[in-house]
Amino acid sequence: MTLLTTPRGCATRFAPFALAMIGAMLLPTLAAAQIGGVLNDAKRRAEDAAREAAETTVAKALFPLEEESASLRRMSLLMDNYQPRAFSDGSALARTDSGGFVLAPGSYRFQSESYCLKPGAYGRPGGNGYMSGEITGKLAPYLHDILANSYRRPDIHRDHIQSLIWGMIAGVKTTSMNTDAQAAAAALLTPQQILAVNGSDAFLPPELSSAALRKMPRSVRNVYNAHERLRRAAARPDVSFDELEAIAIRSGEAPRTDDDVPAGRWSWHPSGYFIRYKSDTYRRATADIIVPERAQIIRDAVGRISEMRFDNGDSVITTYADDAPISGRKYRGVVAFPIARVEIRSTDPATGAVRVAIADNGGHIFFNSESIREAGLDTRRLRHASFAAPVMAMLWQSPIPVINIDDINEANARREYYEERARRMTEPPSSEDISDLTDTDHYSDGIEAAFGDASDRYEWLIDHFERQNRALAYATSVIETLGDGEEEAAAPGHGLPVWDPSTESALPARSGYAQRLGLSGRSW
Repeated sequence: MTLLTTPRGCATRFAPFALAMIGAMLLPTLAAAQIGGVLNDAKRRAEDAAREAAETTVAKALFPLEEESASLRRMSLLMDNYQPRAFSDGSALARTDSGGFVLAPGSYRFQSESYCLKPGAYGRPGGNGYMSGEITGKLAPYLHDILANSYRRPDIHRDHIQSLIWGMIAGVKTTSMNTDAQAAAAALLTPQQILAVNGSDAFLPPELSSAALRKMPRSVRNVYNAHERLRRAAARPDVSFDELEAIAIRSGEAPRTDDDVPAGRWSWHPSGYFIRYKSDTYRRATADIIVPERAQIIRDAVGRISEMRFDNGDSVITTYADDAPISGRKYRGVVAFPIARVEIRSTDPATGAVRVAIADNGGHIFFNSESIREAGLDTRRLRHASFAAPVMAMLWQSPIPVINIDDINEANARREYYEERARRMTEPPSSEDISDLTDTDHYSDGIEAAFGDASDRYEWLIDHFERQNRALAYATSVIETLGDGEEEAAAPGHGLPVWDPSTESALPARSGYAQRLGLSGRSW
């Protein structure tokens, strides 16, 4: 401070030196603080990893049924931005004997009874999403038959079925359960299955000393205590369902964690569709399913999509304006092609008549930089459009078609979104696959823009636009299954896929908190 308060000339001469000296003195402190923060973060991550590993080890030793009772399916990060326009009621689909649904291309919503498969967890997920899994493990055949047969026995109350499931998970013989659970077992399981369940104690948690309990991680200890209390309660012939529920279900919502699954996350089912679960209570769950629709993509000499043909005979034919494509000086990686005409042809399922809708001089499609190179376009000869707001363009009467800057931003963001998720995949798709996916997406946006607000003009166009979205989902499914040998599952000629709720399990990211659900073919 003394140096900086000397006469003006000296202060001017030595101020940089003083500041440098102060910076040099502060540098070790700042560096230490930064290093300390990094070390603390590393320490916290290491402690979290160690705690999680300990919880997993203890849980597997105590509860082999729970920790090995589901085979997790791959989540589809590429579908995070996908939201169908509308869902059809899945209950109208054809059913199998076990309550499964025979799926045709479309977007469906199902509302199913669900059951707690993890005593000691919270009853409500707290906004967390679920992963899709298949019920596996030693109890899987019995759980599957209980849930499947419940579809054919609507006379059996849901709570009686849940009491039976809780008793089996706790290792209680059916002969020791209350009369409601025994009646459910007799109706939903064969005598041989009941004998097998009653003759096995493989899922009974071992007795632990108080010292061992104190050393257990809290989340595992909570589940263990719930199991012990549930085992004692379920073995009482006079126990009520309310007593069992008070033990098995923790009140409140599951706390959020760093690795929560987003609420809208889709999983890829190897039978050929995407699925996600939502639930606000362990007693019921909503399942959304998208069955992709295969489309034949026809491109012109430039590489633009000129026609999209669907398996049912519907089609979209697009003609582009002769004008040169439009580009912006700021967004060199994206060009837009004006659409001259769009013709949508669709068959009325009720009358068989061919419906035609035409839109002229509306909408654009976007090419990303890779598509531009593949098409051999000379970007030096592109017209550069003003990216002002469309209203301002009308005032100026600009001869250059104007594109909203939000469209350009969205085109860029979507391309980057898909590329980022492609990098995260175990076997990344090729650049050609990503290019096809983004071009198809931008094409669908352009067709929709050409018709404006379709809901006000052609109700059936909404269904047609949804069909285009499912074609995009098909492109996504091909990318998702590269190297897995599963892409043929969704292809025509392999029969219609089936969703069987009784084989399904909705899984949280952290098994110690949120509920694990088993689903029934019965609706709520």
